[in-house]
Amino acid sequence: MRTLGILLAVLTIFAGGAGLTLALWRRSGPILAAELFGLAWVLGAGLVSALLALAGIGLSGGVLFASVAVVMLCFGALGVKRLREGVRIETGFGNAPPWEKWLSVVALIPIVYIATMTFRDAIAWDGLLIWEAKARHAFLAGGSLPAAYFSDATRVRFHPGYPLYLPFTELWVYLWVGDCDQTAVKAILPIFYAAAITILWSATLRLGGRLWMAALTALSALFVPYMAAHGLGLLQGYSDLILATVYLAGVSGLLAWRLKGVAGGWPVAVACAALLPWIKQEGLLLLASLILQAALMHGWRRWKRTLLFALPGIVTAVAWRIALHSVHVAEETTFQALTLENLHASLPRLGPILLFMGIQLSRIESWSLLWFAVPVALLSLAWQRRREALWLAAALFVPLGMDVLPYLLSRLDLYFHIATSLDRLVLQISLVGVLCLGLALEGSRKPPPSGGD
Repeated sequence: MRTLGILLAVLTIFAGGAGLTLALWRRSGPILAAELFGLAWVLGAGLVSALLALAGIGLSGGVLFASVAVVMLCFGALGVKRLREGVRIETGFGNAPPWEKWLSVVALIPIVYIATMTFRDAIAWDGLLIWEAKARHAFLAGGSLPAAYFSDATRVRFHPGYPLYLPFTELWVYLWVGDCDQTAVKAILPIFYAAAITILWSATLRLGGRLWMAALTALSALFVPYMAAHGLGLLQGYSDLILATVYLAGVSGLLAWRLKGVAGGWPVAVACAALLPWIKQEGLLLLASLILQAALMHGWRRWKRTLLFALPGIVTAVAWRIALHSVHVAEETTFQALTLENLHASLPRLGPILLFMGIQLSRIESWSLLWFAVPVALLSLAWQRRREALWLAAALFVPLGMDVLPYLLSRLDLYFHIATSLDRLVLQISLVGVLCLGLALEGSRKPPPSGGD
């Protein structure tokens, strides 16, 4: 019975997410099957978690569960309608030689590895105390978190104000299974990793055009210790890989729209930008970075279009803050208030922060040569594709620069705070870094079309 519940939970997420993805996609070209898989999962999880949060305001129990299930199936039906209207799905293999196709199959090895490791390790630390705890509490309360959960001062250490993307995706599994079964929840974690790999593969193939390059890029995760030995924190139920995946999808969507003229890339990037603040607090920094990239690609004169791009993400962030204020969420004391006075007083910490960050990024045992290779890859791209290299550099270094701000305002021991959190912050942009490496493998090609609409 548990297996059937897990299967139905997964299928409804895919159905709703695929319908939403195909509704956003335009007829400018086909969508890759792997791309559809990855986007369907991350957007479907966003859709089901948002529906549970909104419907849970007035509904509970079986009525809440049935209502959300019906809406997800309606989105699935919308996807079928879009396919009948002419949206095409392609494998991306085309006329590639057999060895390139087999290499793409080999690229599935990281997914199999992570899936195996997931069921060996237990959910722990943040995955247990921050994310799964919310799902468990909501399940026991009938499908939604009561206001008392957020205002309880004893829960401050467990971050009650963190968003509900992952907890309510886990809640959806619990509702289908009918129990708070952590083994059932662990079944969805490899799917998030598979979404990361398939979006990375698809982005490299679409932007680079070569199947072997996409396959090698997808395989590269096995050679970065933090992505392999630690399972990107996903084995313990963390959300940083999910944030990295959605950010990668947003960046690659903008690049596909601007460089390849794929009109569907723009609305997909807008949807990903809207999801970022719903996944984790740091999503606000990545949202700001994505808005900046949209402005750079558009040009500053088309500020109205950039504002429309930013609006859904801003609405998500503001709505969540209003919701937290309405339930009187217990405030955390880890950081000082963001004021000019506090920033000025913290400026002497800037030098040590940059030094400690440099040390963390250069640790071979965590990142191998990734953060040594990325600047070289960007320089290689800039040699022939200056604009593309500029946009990718902004996607990497703007959020990395903004990561300095929390450490400036931190009340914790500086080195301890950086040592215990920076790797996870860097993980959130690491998939874009791997994409840079993949594109740098490509040789010269014709200049890209101007794209966009």
